[in-house]
Amino acid sequence: MALLSDYRFLEDTGRFADGATRDNLVQAPRVTVKSKKLASNARKMNITLRFLPITFSKSRENSTFFLTKEKLFLWHLKLIFPQSSSEFTQRRVSDKQTLKQILTSYIHPTESDPVTRQKLKMYVQALFDHVKVFMKVEGRKANSVRYHELDIEKSLRDNLSYKTLIEYPVLHVVLKDHWKDYPLKGPAEPASACAPFAAKNDKVGQEKETATQVSPSPQRSPTTGETNISRTAQEMEPPPQKKAKRGDEEQEEGEITDSSDEDDKNIPCD
Repeated sequence: MALLSDYRFLEDTGRFADGATRDNLVQAPRVTVKSKKLASNARKMNITLRFLPITFSKSRENSTFFLTKEKLFLWHLKLIFPQSSSEFTQRRVSDKQTLKQILTSYIHPTESDPVTRQKLKMYVQALFDHVKVFMKVEGRKANSVRYHELDIEKSLRDNLSYKTLIEYPVLHVVLKDHWKDYPLKGPAEPASACAPFAAKNDKVGQEKETATQVSPSPQRSPTTGETNISRTAQEMEPPPQKKAKRGDEEQEEGEITDSSDEDDKNIPCD
């Protein structure tokens, strides 16, 4: 029985080792040379590009390519038309094209493909002024989804600037009656992080100055020799408050922050 137990143990070990060598997730590198090149060139254009493991279908179907000589991205692009329940995938889309040029081949009354035009009849009947393009904000909780509103008159590169992408852009083309279903991400505060603390210090200084003006001159007690301070000044002095964290003031509700951002909180304000 001891020999049989050892034999089964060795069989299980061999089977486990053989299965590990057949697993595509173990064999495939997590970061390839192509993904490094794409992420580096996207960073130069102020685009944060992230990638999924090779086992994800979105990673396998990604055909995004970068032309080094022309410094041009040819994006793998997915267009979603929710009001017609249709999705289209377009390969090698130049980032110099405007969104209006991209949508022309889908929803233009005369220049679009006839088969596509029939599927997107609701969009073809609407004017371009009644159509907006949204892109989902990455890195948020599932119960707090937000979207970027893109400008159809600008190029794809300008619209993707200062945004985060996972593999490739996914654009939602929405009609006017459904714009309210796509909440936008709140604008970032232009003021620096030191501004709230400076305003708070000014407010405290003004209150102290007012208290000094209201309170009478101190009088010395004839018996004890101690100075009696009016209660009016003490009542007007503001109670101490805890300083709010920078992250609570600038971070929007529902947004997931990276751990690397915590190091920036310890930088002192000039």
